[in-house]
Amino acid sequence: MNKITDWQLYCILILLTMPVALLEQPHRLIQIAYNNAWLTFIPVFLTGAGLVKIYDLIIKKSREPFPVLLDEHLGRIIGRILGSIYIFIFLLTCAFNLRLFLEFMKMMVMPLTPLSIFIGAILLVGFIVIKTGLAGVARSSEYLALWLMVFILLVLIPLIGNFHLERIYPIGYINFKNYSQGVFAATLILGKMMPILTLAFFLADKKKATGVMFKVLLTYVSLLAFTAFAIIVILGTYPALNYVFPTFNMIRLVQIGNFLQNLDIVFVAILIQGILGAVLISWWMACFTTQKVFSLKDHRFIAAPTTLIIGVLALIICRNNLEVVIWSLDIMPLVFMLFFIIIPLLICIICLFKPDISALEPADSKEILHSQEAVG
Repeated sequence: MNKITDWQLYCILILLTMPVALLEQPHRLIQIAYNNAWLTFIPVFLTGAGLVKIYDLIIKKSREPFPVLLDEHLGRIIGRILGSIYIFIFLLTCAFNLRLFLEFMKMMVMPLTPLSIFIGAILLVGFIVIKTGLAGVARSSEYLALWLMVFILLVLIPLIGNFHLERIYPIGYINFKNYSQGVFAATLILGKMMPILTLAFFLADKKKATGVMFKVLLTYVSLLAFTAFAIIVILGTYPALNYVFPTFNMIRLVQIGNFLQNLDIVFVAILIQGILGAVLISWWMACFTTQKVFSLKDHRFIAAPTTLIIGVLALIICRNNLEVVIWSLDIMPLVFMLFFIIIPLLICIICLFKPDISALEPADSKEILHSQEAVG
């Protein structure tokens, strides 16, 4: 029987929310709120806490992990249909994360390298890890998230010496509509924590998942608010509007003392690890959901066919970098809103009329026992 620790769950959720957000969120929020983009993260403490409570209530009122809990709360037919749709959503999320990284590498780092080389390298490593089961995914997430956080801090802290605080003015000069859109966009990324509805059931005590989610919320808000603030006071609002990846353009200015420069290669190395983690976990969720929806004995053999699906999707969903921006600003936010926030909210409302399942520990469920044997 395989379980994951609180720390491993924290690392998994960090990888789901942080790496892609560092690439795309500053650009998205500066487009909406301009020099007040960093202020949009202040209300996210409240909106994010509300999302955490939604996931927490579903976990407490459910006997089985996602996607089986869909059958439990919505009925078998609707549950299986939704579960099948979620398989595609997880694969689409995985493919978009991969494509966003590919566009970054093609535009900013290695423009002459064929995309197929990047796709093949990431999917090969991901396939090997997926074949080891949840235990391998959790251990890999520990390593990837730890180095991600350490190096991000090492790279961001030296930026303080490049601050031009006059660029932050005027503070608070923003209409309510734009500010609301910014808060909404910043909150959407937290919907990527939705796999907690599965992973919480692999903790020794699923009630501890709530504390882990709040820690992820605090990390996300603090780090992204600082990044958005740093971009504005270093690059300036209007120059940042012209960059697809303003975070990377800002990192190029980092200097430690007068001798350590060109740390953008360190950022790229960090980002590769983070994107690998984000792709890996969404990929595992797609495989696990497929296993449960179609009542298969194991999910690990599904890794092989889904490798091809993810690779092809990553290539065909966008024809150029302009379409990547359109997907990032318009299409993927709608996907996150519907499948990671609205549908869980509807399930949460249904759960309000059901009693708590306090007497049933995760390990007591036959479904969980079977899942844990399969993922090991």
